[in-house]
Amino acid sequence: MENSALLTVLLAGLTSALLSLAITPLVRRMAIAIGCVSRPAQDRWGRRIVPRLGGIPIALGFLAATGWASFQEPRMVGFLLAGFWILGVGLVDDLRRLHPNTKLIAQILAGCLILFWGNRFDVHPAWLGIPLTIGWLVLVMNAFNLMDNMDGLSAGIGAIAAAFCAVQAVAFGQFTTAVVAAALTGATLGFLRYNLPPAKIFMGDTGSQVLGLGLGALVLMETWKQSAQLLVLLALPTLLLAVPIFDTLFVTFQRLIHGRHPFQGGTDHTSHRLGVLGLTPRQVVFTLYTLTASFGALSLILPKKEPVAVAGIWLIAIGLLITLGTYLSKVRVYTVPAESLEDIRITPLETMLMHKRRIVEVAVDFAFICACYVMAYALRFEANLTPDIEALIFQSLPWVITVKMICFFTFGLYRGVWRYISLPDLTGILKAVVAGSVLSALAVLYLWRFEGYSRAVFIIDGTLLFLAVSGARLVEPMLNEWINASVQHPTPVVIVGAGDLGELLLQQLKLDRAGARRVIGFLDDDPRKRGDRIHGLPILGTRNDLERVVQVHGIREIYIAIHLPPEPLVRRIREYCEENGLAWQVVPSLAFTEPIPRPSA
Repeated sequence: MENSALLTVLLAGLTSALLSLAITPLVRRMAIAIGCVSRPAQDRWGRRIVPRLGGIPIALGFLAATGWASFQEPRMVGFLLAGFWILGVGLVDDLRRLHPNTKLIAQILAGCLILFWGNRFDVHPAWLGIPLTIGWLVLVMNAFNLMDNMDGLSAGIGAIAAAFCAVQAVAFGQFTTAVVAAALTGATLGFLRYNLPPAKIFMGDTGSQVLGLGLGALVLMETWKQSAQLLVLLALPTLLLAVPIFDTLFVTFQRLIHGRHPFQGGTDHTSHRLGVLGLTPRQVVFTLYTLTASFGALSLILPKKEPVAVAGIWLIAIGLLITLGTYLSKVRVYTVPAESLEDIRITPLETMLMHKRRIVEVAVDFAFICACYVMAYALRFEANLTPDIEALIFQSLPWVITVKMICFFTFGLYRGVWRYISLPDLTGILKAVVAGSVLSALAVLYLWRFEGYSRAVFIIDGTLLFLAVSGARLVEPMLNEWINASVQHPTPVVIVGAGDLGELLLQQLKLDRAGARRVIGFLDDDPRKRGDRIHGLPILGTRNDLERVVQVHGIREIYIAIHLPPEPLVRRIREYCEENGLAWQVVPSLAFTEPIPRPSA
């Protein structure tokens, strides 16, 4: 792209950002004047009265850029008309509240307006592009509408996604698309100035619907038409918009299995669950911004890869998102049952979903087995996957899946609890992966005499699979550690006793999400332990350092984790805590802190 064209793209983004910054305060005053405000409700996260209609500046930025682009590319007229249509629908919904069915029909009609001007996914057979295009646009519009559930969330994710669309378009020399994407990025960033926590204005359906339509449309504006492969065509945009799409599917699935209507409001979204775990609104939104940017960066790399490699990376990403969904599904957000127990009828599907954790584990491993096998070929042959190599993958993959799934089941990978993963579990995973790789290679040797196959592929595959499977099972304890470290204003705790009982207490406090405690360190009278660390926490000194440690670290709770603690020690700590208003407790000794007697004959 020429320098002048690139300058035009930058000016489009900057102009829309400045206009949005200027218009948003005016829209806020107008919304307050006409009473278009969002009030606290049981099914909403916010507890403040905040004006809506903040999406109008976003819509103006997108529609102005699309109108300019219509003179460059006649097919853009469809996007322009659909944008105005959705803007009107969003305004009516913000002012009068439309029924979900009415909004869905309006979204389908917007998709038809885009189709009338010849805009669709370019796939074979051609007719498949029609429902695929409408379904994609409806999905993205609803995804951003549902993501607008916490201050700054939907707008921030939309700005990041639009920015990556602009970068992608510039990389492929698509000038028109780059200008529209840059304008949408700028308009959203300008609005975000007033929407970050605590928000001064909400975008409402006016903004979320137009933002979703704009991002969905950018996918159709030639950005990813370099490939005619359906899988590549779907993988790239779904990676870029992975966070809102994941949230939509995750919430819908959770509501269905808990007997709730998928279109009812609620505080059960991804962002809400992270908030329940203890993160502040700012921590939640910036966490999801980071996740969106990570998937966006991945989407920039994929167009340069072969379709088979794209499929492998896509499957790994899906596996990671499913793992995240499994973790978040354990957060209790449904406090009131939708129906009484007498009215609940358990269907065969619901019976199967009662064991959803195991089903998810199998699904994640299945995705990793497929992805790692394909990625092993991509690494071995430096991403040069010829038709002959793809034929080998197609020929052997069913046998690889069969052998490895049997090995995983045989070695007990679906009997452990991920939250308590330990070295024996990792050893079991290693045994299952090694056995699966060896038996898969033997199967290929027996069936096809290893003709055309590479031994290095099976070694690479086994290495990748072990890292993927073990990494997925480590996600939950790692997330627990990160969330515990991110909780705002936790209660500082010190443990007296750096032995086995103290270590067990530390583990228990880390698992206690509701307690919001943070262990600062240990005190122990053994001078040899001073300066050592237990699970990353220091031994701060002896009992004589208690007063200094309390003052320096602001300790509010003291636990005595010593088997049969000396009475003078307990008395001293009790008196000190009572004088200073601190909580204290003697941790009961566990049976195995003493030698376990052998059973009598």
